[in-house]
This record gives sequence, C-alpha cells and structure tokens, in this order.
Amino acid sequence: MTDTYTADTLLAVDFGTATTRALLFDVVEGHYRFLASGEAASTLGPPYFEASEGMRHALNQLQTITGRTVLDEAAAMIMPATADGSGIDAFVATSSAGPIVRAVLVGLLPQVSLESVRRAADSTYISVVETLSLGDRRREDQQIDAVLAAKPHLILIGGGTDGGAGEALLKLIEVIGLACHLLPLNAKARVLYLGNAALQEKVTQLLGGVATVYIAPNVQPELGEEVLAPARLELAKVFEELRLEQIGGFHALSSWTGGRILPTAPAEAQTLRLLSRTLDSGKSVLGVSVGSASTALTMAVNGNLHLSVRPDLGVGLNAAEVLEETALNDFMHWLPFEFSEAAARAFILNKSLYPHTLPMEVNDLYLEHALARQVIRAALRRARTYWPRADLLPTFDLIVGSGSVLGRLPRPGAAALILLDALQPIGFTRLSLDAHHLLAALGALSYINPLAVTQIMETDPLVNLGPAVSLVGRARRGDVICQVRLVSESGAEAALEVKFGSLEVLSLPPGQRGKLTLKPRPGIDAGFGPGKSRTRDITGGVVGVMIDGRGRPIVFPTNAEKRYEAVQQWIWKVGGA
Repeated sequence: MTDTYTADTLLAVDFGTATTRALLFDVVEGHYRFLASGEAASTLGPPYFEASEGMRHALNQLQTITGRTVLDEAAAMIMPATADGSGIDAFVATSSAGPIVRAVLVGLLPQVSLESVRRAADSTYISVVETLSLGDRRREDQQIDAVLAAKPHLILIGGGTDGGAGEALLKLIEVIGLACHLLPLNAKARVLYLGNAALQEKVTQLLGGVATVYIAPNVQPELGEEVLAPARLELAKVFEELRLEQIGGFHALSSWTGGRILPTAPAEAQTLRLLSRTLDSGKSVLGVSVGSASTALTMAVNGNLHLSVRPDLGVGLNAAEVLEETALNDFMHWLPFEFSEAAARAFILNKSLYPHTLPMEVNDLYLEHALARQVIRAALRRARTYWPRADLLPTFDLIVGSGSVLGRLPRPGAAALILLDALQPIGFTRLSLDAHHLLAALGALSYINPLAVTQIMETDPLVNLGPAVSLVGRARRGDVICQVRLVSESGAEAALEVKFGSLEVLSLPPGQRGKLTLKPRPGIDAGFGPGKSRTRDITGGVVGVMIDGRGRPIVFPTNAEKRYEAVQQWIWKVGGA
C-alpha cells in the first residue's frame, strides 16, 4: 500500500469466522468521520466458500442504512466514487477467518531464540504444531519425520546473534531442508528466516530450491536484546499470501486493496499502539478481542506492543478448547444459578458444533458470558508469559474490549462486568468498548490515510464504559474496606461504603466530570498504596463509576446459594443482562 491523502470515501471490511462487517467513512464538514456499518454472516465456509458473497450482503445492509450506493447493478464495487456520491475512493480489508495455518518453529536454545520465534509467531493466527532446537533429543531422521507429520504451511527459523557462530543453526536448517525436499510438490512450505543476519545468504541457498524463503531482521541481534517488530511485519505479509491462496475470493478482493488483506489482530494492535501514544508517557493500554474462533490480547505501552493471538480459542467454533485449559468448576462460578458439570460440558461442546446459535433466554446469555470470561482468562495466561512478572495483572490505564462477543452484547454493563471478571485489573483503570468494530478498520486505514485515522480517533469513537477502581487486599466478607465520595461538576454528591465481596456503581453520566475520593482502610490498596487515600478527577461513562471490592483474585462465597446470590447482585449492579 502507498500513502495517499486524496481519498474522501473510505470502506473497510473485516472478514471474521462468523461475521463479515463493512464500515464506511467519509469527510463531513472538512473532517473524516465514521458514518455507518453493515454486517452479514460470513461465507468463507460451506456452501459458498467465497468471501465476497458475505461482503456483498454486508454492503447491501450498509447501503440500506446510509442510502448511498456502493455496489453497481452487477454487484461490483464502484471505485472511485462518482460525482453523485456513489461508490468509494479507497478500500481496506482485514481477516481473522480461514483454515488453520500450521507452523514449525526452529531455534537454537529452547528458552532463548526459540522463545523469541514463538513470540513472533504469537502475533498472528498461527498454530504451532512442532518445534526443533538444540535441546531436541530426537535423531535426525525422527526430526525429519516430525516435520513431515506436521505438514507445515510455514516454518519460522531463528537463532544466533548477528555475526555470531552459525554452525549449530545450519545443522538444524539442513534438517529442515531435507524435510522440505520430502514434502509433496503441492505442499511446498514457506520459510521465514529471522536469525543470524550473517547466514541469510546461506539459508537462501540451502532452502531456496525446496521452499519459498523470506528474510526478516534477527529477532535477537544481540544476546538479551529482542527486536520483534520487523519480524512481525514480515510475518504478517507471509500470512497474507497464505490467506490469498486458502480463501476463495480473496485474490479478487486484494486487487481492490492494493494487494493486501491484513490479519485482524495486528491491525487492531496498530490502532491500540496509536491510542497508547495519545496517553501520558508511561501509561498503557490493554486490548481484548474475543471472536468465535480466536482471541487476541494486546498490551501497548508508549507505542510498544506485546501481541498474543490464540487462533485455537474462541467462544464459538473453538469453544471446546476451553475444556482443555480450564476447570468446569471455574466456568460455573460465574453463573447465578445451579448448573451441573455435565450440562456445562454439553453447552460448551454445542457452541463448537453450532457456533452461530443465539441465546434464547436469559440463562443462555449467562452461559455465553461465563464462556467468554473463561476464554479471556485462558488467553490471558498465555499472554502473561511475555509480560513483566507479577502475581497480579499489571496496572492498565485503559482497557478496550472488542470482537463479536463483547461488541454485540445487549447491555454495556455486561461487557464491563466480563472485562472486570476475566481480567481482574488492579487500581484505577478506564474501560472502553469497540462496539462498532473500528479498531481493525482504523489500523488498516492507518497505512493509506493516517490523517483520516487521526481525525476519527479525535471523535472518541469507542464507547466509554466508565472508570473502574479495583481494591486489592483481604478482609472478611461484609467488612467495610473503603469509603467513597463522588462530587460531580454539577455539584451533585454521592457517598457509599464498599464492603468486601461487593461490586458498587456510582452514577456519573457519560462525558460529565467529577472528583472521586477514595479512603481505603489499612491494608487495602485503591491504586495509591495500601491504606492511602486520594482524590482524583474522573469522567463518567455509560455504566458509571465502578468500585470493585471483591478481592484479587475474586473471592466467591463458599456456600453455593450465597454464591448464586452474589453473582446475581454483581450482574444487577452494573445493569448487565
């Protein structure tokens, strides 16, 4: 894609496993603005196996909403826009859908270079099916058999500092070369090399005849120095090429997008990176994107990213993976009613078999929300292996929920509660929701029209759920642990006593400013240190000001009936369904 600023009417389409969304942007009174969106069921799978069909359904809905014509009579895209306002000037696309991309990772030391390669791989929708390193005790023929059994679409190779010794890495590369030579002709692998720069030419010579070789800068140019951004960028390009081959209709669509269909998670991460740069120095953003087939967590601090994608974990098609990573008892803790383990297992398996089903009654909704919590918690465990070590979640100044699950909840309070329950943040944080699925669209648009992205972000396009204060410390259930006083800019006052085990919400309308005073008891930390009081300026959101006194980790009543009652109270407090 090349930079251009001449396009006025912009279209962004995101292809998800379950849903395809089309978002329209245009210039209004001299500034770019988000206008509307349309969505439809994705058609990447049976019976269509053609991505553009679902896109056209989404565009038809967009046309109905806006009254603007995007497709001509032959259902083809009108580009560029015409004088009568029909059509679009620029088109970007992102995708989180598609068949599994199997990858083999190769590195010298399991805990050093191999981990760096894994962190690079975690930035997109890749399933790691095999690894090779110097710590691998299998014979060479067994290693070759393992690579052949993995049937990799992609092989990532890293290891060695720039200019360092290369003999050991070359031996592993020779094994990969033999395996690639034995792969079927119609299953030629792609190899991304991101190791010792001195070996790049040698790697191309060894593997160029049996695989498609790509080169990226070393992920560990010096011992202890990890540089992932260039490797992730090159990996995203390789992944795009794979998707163009795997998904019907993508080749035709790519001709409208300048040849690129970006992976959704890195596109969302790009927007979160930009968002983190608008905050004060040192402040951080956490993005949580939950879909039918995948879940992604992004930590952005001062423009630096830690991105972790779970392509095998979602709340629909890949819901069953939760059964491998979480105890059913933990799942049922989030339910305000009695439910058996057998019924819980059946519900989760049914979500995998029938991912597009919608809740028919309130208890079904509670079950879906419980599943979303456990999916996020499982994804969080993977992501946190790359974050600074701590017993509790690092402090985030802003947490943004996105994806089909959180974005389409009937009440914003339900999204706020899922984020609080699943992430269990500490101290003071703001909660927001990407209700219109703008993050991926803006990330893709940033490559062709950064001005548009800047102007759209200035309008605060995310839904501000409100500030949340999470109290950390231990007490007996029912003990008062914090005195809270809120004074709004209109002069209205509210005060309450927060008891341990409770979740409280104070009303402060969206956009209205106020002063919040927190006086925790000794041993309780409201984000300023144990027992320390403070008054800070806040801005209201659609849910209100949330004060979480349930402990970290959240402490549930041991008695089942009392637990049902407590969970129901938490749901009612935030106004969730």
